[in-house]
Amino acid sequence: MDRRALLSNYLSNLEVELITAHHNVCAPDWSDIDYTPDYSKFYFICEGEGWLKIGDREYYPLPGELFLMPEGVNQSYSVISDRPFEKYWCHFTAHVGGINLFKLLDLNPRCMPAQPDRLAKIFAELAEYANSDAVCAKLLAKSKLMELIACYIDSLNVEAEKVLFKNASPIDKLTEVLGYIDEHLARNVTVEELADIAYMHPNSFIRMFKQYAGMPPIQYATHKKIEKAKRLLATTTSSVAEVAQQLGFNDTFYFSKQFKKHAGSTPTDYRRQASGDKQKREESVRTESNGSAEGINA
Repeated sequence: MDRRALLSNYLSNLEVELITAHHNVCAPDWSDIDYTPDYSKFYFICEGEGWLKIGDREYYPLPGELFLMPEGVNQSYSVISDRPFEKYWCHFTAHVGGINLFKLLDLNPRCMPAQPDRLAKIFAELAEYANSDAVCAKLLAKSKLMELIACYIDSLNVEAEKVLFKNASPIDKLTEVLGYIDEHLARNVTVEELADIAYMHPNSFIRMFKQYAGMPPIQYATHKKIEKAKRLLATTTSSVAEVAQQLGFNDTFYFSKQFKKHAGSTPTDYRRQASGDKQKREESVRTESNGSAEGINA
């Protein structure tokens, strides 16, 4: 498995919790020196001037810039003029398998979003939901926080294959194991087999895998099998039994049970839905083509 797939797996298993979110102008005495928070922060600068220190690096943010102040990192901030920051900000946690996301990934805390207006809108909605007592407000706030994290990572303009992972040794082991699982979806790999690849005791391996991948190894392998099964059902004429056999399921009933558990429908229903969606897309393309032709003839 390449680093793009590993990063995608991290993000798909991300668990977030919003603590607070607001928009304000910093007070003239806005300042704190050398503290280490147990939560992460985003600052989106609208106007004004100020100073940040994250780890051993100092920054003088500009309007339109987004900054990540990661959990567990020593940091400082202060006003530096009579024009303090006007900013959107939030406090939150982001974990994968119980580990702080920003301890797993080596990311630049500073970025310039390509669409600052869009980011301001996300932040405004985040702050609105965070401070609302509506029944679904907290759920909506969490979805906006996820969108904000996605915008931050996208705005870094870093190629996924070149993302640096901290704790390189376990990450390299995990990458090799995930690649092995992908290459052997046609059979049922065992924990002992995968642990041998990582040169680890099975118990230690399971803990390491769950910590970094967000789920146990066999659950991950089953997830990958079902994802491939979806592609086969949508793009081939193989029967459900043939698809099951191709993915190491000797019992078609068990395969169907696992498929429904992960995909929300039976293999037959999924294929029927995929076929209907494909037919609608083809009809849409034909309609557009006919409309274009009529326009040209007119």
